[in-house]
Amino acid sequence: MTRRFSRITLLASFLGVLGLGGVALTGLGGGQALAGDGGKCTIATSGDSPTAKACAKGGRAEAKKMMKKMVKDAKDKDKSQKFTCEGCHKDLDNYELTKNAKDDFKKLEALLAS
Repeated sequence: MTRRFSRITLLASFLGVLGLGGVALTGLGGGQALAGDGGKCTIATSGDSPTAKACAKGGRAEAKKMMKKMVKDAKDKDKSQKFTCEGCHKDLDNYELTKNAKDDFKKLEALLAS
């Protein structure tokens, strides 16, 4: 009886550690991370825009933070504007742009500069 209980306890502990390790490795434990968040920027690679500067500083992860800040600031400034990630990016894993993305980015920058 005691021996069986010990094996069950050991197995449960092992599975618990595996489960927590899996959560930590997949990014579900603290915050969500998309596959494309790591690595080098492929879009805002030149210029002096806040996004380009963020890319140079910290890659895609930093650029994503900057873009989210810019969109939030624009929404705070003009509630009628509808800027979203999906409005400019076809795919949030590789950040491929939509046809209207460059024009919408210019509008976003202009609103923030006004």
